[in-house]
Amino acid sequence: MGSVAGMLAQMRKLLGTGENPPGSNRNHITRWYGMTGPWCDMTVSYAAAHSDNLSAVCGKFAYTVAHAQAFQKRGRWHYGLGGIRPGDVVFFDWSGSRSIGAIDHVGVVEAVHSGGTITTIEGNTSDQCLRRRRNSSTIVGYGRPGYGDAKPMPPSDGILRKGSKGPAVKTLQQNLNKVLGTKLAVDGDFGTATDKAVRDFQKKYGLTVDGQYGPASAVVMKAALKGGTKPQPPAPRPPATGKLAVDGKFGPATCAAMQRALNRHGAKLAVDGSFGPLTKKALQSYLKVTADGVVGPNTVKALQKKLGSGVDGQWGSDTTRHLQQALNAGTF
Repeated sequence: MGSVAGMLAQMRKLLGTGENPPGSNRNHITRWYGMTGPWCDMTVSYAAAHSDNLSAVCGKFAYTVAHAQAFQKRGRWHYGLGGIRPGDVVFFDWSGSRSIGAIDHVGVVEAVHSGGTITTIEGNTSDQCLRRRRNSSTIVGYGRPGYGDAKPMPPSDGILRKGSKGPAVKTLQQNLNKVLGTKLAVDGDFGTATDKAVRDFQKKYGLTVDGQYGPASAVVMKAALKGGTKPQPPAPRPPATGKLAVDGKFGPATCAAMQRALNRHGAKLAVDGSFGPLTKKALQSYLKVTADGVVGPNTVKALQKKLGSGVDGQWGSDTTRHLQQALNAGTF
């Protein structure tokens, strides 16, 4: 059985791993896994397998929903960020629904900070393995691997329900009083009256009425306290504008600059620095090749011809340098 330190050491070794060509979902991690596709969870599996932690993370996974469910079945799952520690496997839902069934990304926690933020190492983020600073806005929850030196799980799974007690229940009662006009005793005891108020809140805001105050109810409560009726999806934070380093590395800054250039040609992309399906199709439309969202040799050759680089159908550092130069010059 491996350790937290071993898992983090392997994740750090993967920092900077990209795709060849960019947008292809092909690299040594996907080759090891034996499948070409989104590789965020393959990265977790790869690092675990190379640090004697594969059984600790519940096995080999590419599908994030199944991975979270595996942690849940083992009693090693917690909703939200409460009690999270380095080495935990943290799961994201970009839509903000906080539902396990909607999970679409995963990473490993490297550090926990005051103020409710964490540093993660994530594969397949902007087509690379990178460090990210995250807050609770898109986090569904986390799984705690059964490392040889794993800390005990928190005493609850992060959901408040009948019988729960403590400061979190007091906060819930205060918030219910604000948004529903109820007059609950703010005593930190989730009893019959609090259960009814939670159900009333869930019914009013179109949530599943089960009396359990979990991540989905919490995100709607946050919106309700601000006068809204539903959660707002988090807005992307694009890399800053400015002259690109001509270093041959296709990272978020280069991708964001390309997105801005494509938007000037009529695309309507969110500038987020992520080379996703819409960006790939917009690039293909601009290059006048089949817009299928798959960056293969035909797309790369068209790009290389546009840039005046060597035309071999392989998107390497030379192609990226030519792209960066064109973006800096405003000729793309």
